[in-house]
Amino acid sequence: MGPGDGLKGRCKRLLLNKRTWVLVPLAVLLGAYPFWCGALGGWLVTSKLSAKLGLPVECAKARAGWGSLHLSSLTVGPKARPLVAMASADISFAAAWGSGTITLNSPAIDVQRGGEGDNTNKLLERMRKPSARSGGDKQTRSYPVVQIHHGSLRLLDTRTDLVLSVSSFDANWEPSRRFSVSAADVAGKLGLRGSESAPAFGAEALTIEGPLAGMRPHGFPQVSVKDGRVQPLPNLPLTGITGSLRPTQAGGDAVDVLFSGSYAGAKRSLWTATGSVKPAMDWSSVDGQVALRAERFSLDKIADVLPASVLEPENTEIDAAIEAKFTGRRIALSGKLDVAGLSIEHERLAMEPVQNASFSVRFDAAVDRDQRKLELTSLEGKIGSLSARLAGSVELGSGTFKFKDGRELKVVPKIDLSLRVPRTACAKILASLPPPLVPRLQGFGLQGMFEADLHAKIDFANLDGLDIGGKVGIDGCQVTRAPEDVKALAGPESLIQTVEVPPMPSGGKDTELISFAIGPDNPDFVPYDKMSPYLIAAIMTTEDSGFFKHRGWVSAGFQTALKRNLASGGFRLGASSITMQMVKNVLLSREKTLSRKFQELFLVWYVEQILTKERILELYFNAIEFGPRLYGIGPAARHYFGKEPSALTPLEAAFFSSILPSPKKRYVQYCHGTLTPQWERYLRRILSKMHERGRLNEEEYATATASTLVFDKSEMTMTEKQCNDWVRKITARPEPEPEPETDAQ
Repeated sequence: MGPGDGLKGRCKRLLLNKRTWVLVPLAVLLGAYPFWCGALGGWLVTSKLSAKLGLPVECAKARAGWGSLHLSSLTVGPKARPLVAMASADISFAAAWGSGTITLNSPAIDVQRGGEGDNTNKLLERMRKPSARSGGDKQTRSYPVVQIHHGSLRLLDTRTDLVLSVSSFDANWEPSRRFSVSAADVAGKLGLRGSESAPAFGAEALTIEGPLAGMRPHGFPQVSVKDGRVQPLPNLPLTGITGSLRPTQAGGDAVDVLFSGSYAGAKRSLWTATGSVKPAMDWSSVDGQVALRAERFSLDKIADVLPASVLEPENTEIDAAIEAKFTGRRIALSGKLDVAGLSIEHERLAMEPVQNASFSVRFDAAVDRDQRKLELTSLEGKIGSLSARLAGSVELGSGTFKFKDGRELKVVPKIDLSLRVPRTACAKILASLPPPLVPRLQGFGLQGMFEADLHAKIDFANLDGLDIGGKVGIDGCQVTRAPEDVKALAGPESLIQTVEVPPMPSGGKDTELISFAIGPDNPDFVPYDKMSPYLIAAIMTTEDSGFFKHRGWVSAGFQTALKRNLASGGFRLGASSITMQMVKNVLLSREKTLSRKFQELFLVWYVEQILTKERILELYFNAIEFGPRLYGIGPAARHYFGKEPSALTPLEAAFFSSILPSPKKRYVQYCHGTLTPQWERYLRRILSKMHERGRLNEEEYATATASTLVFDKSEMTMTEKQCNDWVRKITARPEPEPEPETDAQ
């Protein structure tokens, strides 16, 4: 072996070889290929895409392989809120010539159409414009296959009031052939900008597939739903929806509808929806018709999702049908609901369960999505021989309504409704009502005819224009028979009253029942002519100014109270007349139920016929509560002021009217021993109103305003702290110290 054959020699020959100077740079160039080609490819792709879309397009990193380009952290749109943000994208080099594949990995798509945050309309307009450089027929152009893995979507379309989210979806786009999208966990709302009361929908799985013309869908695709849900109304959840929308076999743009499902999560399929519609491409408008049918079934089929208030569901049958006709952005609705054998127990309905009730509902309505308006042609309900028909409109206007406490309502409702009860025999109406719903009306006999025609116009943008009125033809009825205990109100005999009272201050946790007589058998009973006239004047000023003129109902007072309640965002003020309060205290219990209110209205009408106004006031003052365990004006006058009711001064009378309707909570004034400044001002306001309305002359008013209220403490056995603690214990919350409004009549 010569000296030139060693390692040193071989290296020398290699360096002297001319091809080495070609291969070495080429090897270096090829080694750096993934980086320089990736950077160049990434720049070309993002810049070309940005120019086409008119949006900034950026990627954090680009790397090339032998056949594809890999882009990491790709965003389309502004960084603050990108239209698309994806983990990565893989683009084959063949895609540049209209073949190959583009794969998008985990794209998060955030779309808003319309409104200040719109990030889509300009892009769509740009994409619709023909490109001067496109050349040739778009139908014959070649496009790459696009695949999407594990994407997500958030959509807000203010034009259609659509809010939509998709947790995960995969898609496959094969140009000029077909496309398919498989989505999971779909949820959305339609209307009122996604508010809680808006119609909601969703599905566990959703599949969309159809033909493509180039890269664009051709005609309407087939949509398949698994375990879907729709909630058109807050208390109407349709669940377990399975079925499809598919192009009709007859061709054209129509889509056949075929779905089945259940209610409120029940597993058994109980309804079907069939029909045909012709929607716009973006579903902003629809033409066609769909029928929803729930064949008669018993409620035990969905017993596991029924509220506890429904009793004996196996004996209750439901039969329902709804037909929807779509014309553009308007939906005409008609339908029926028949319920037979319903037994229900609810604290807001009646004290006792209502058994085996049957009723029916028929309706015709229309929804105008542009005006956000429900037009109710007729909503007719019938139970037995009693029927009522509601008609009118409810419009959800744009803007914001501000309540007095600062809270805001994001829509401004406008309500215009009328209620009509056709002429019906009074006896048949009474017989139609389930006895547990009207227990105090059992024993009444009626003859004659009844009818009613009422209206309500409420515009939250102009509450001063509120209009509630109409006619209730109860005077067409005559009482032929009445229960003995009700007729006894007009007689001289004593009535026994039983009330629930709080425990004594000395101890005990439970309430107890006590009974007392209203009449001559009770030594504390105070006849009307033994009451101070100032007491009558004060109560009329705060509770019922037109008592001696009306027939039991204060329609103007109701309208005023409703206006204030709507403005304040809650029902705090009532409009009960003195007759209503007497009936509630003497003939009915104090529970807040629909049953009690209905019976109260009937009994007020009746007692106004058989009793004088003086007798109504006599019963009222001897029955109502004036403080904890204090019933009747006789014990109350002695407890607070140590005198008989006939001797009450204007200021003392004003105090009694001031503590209604919360005498237990307002007992803290007596606990203090003197009036708080706020309550002192309220009493002075009552005196001023009494004077303005001619119930105090100048001399009486001057004397009253110059006097000071002094409580008699001879019956007080507690310290002020013990008294306040007792009041807090027996009431739901500590006494506020409001300044209630006096009667405005």
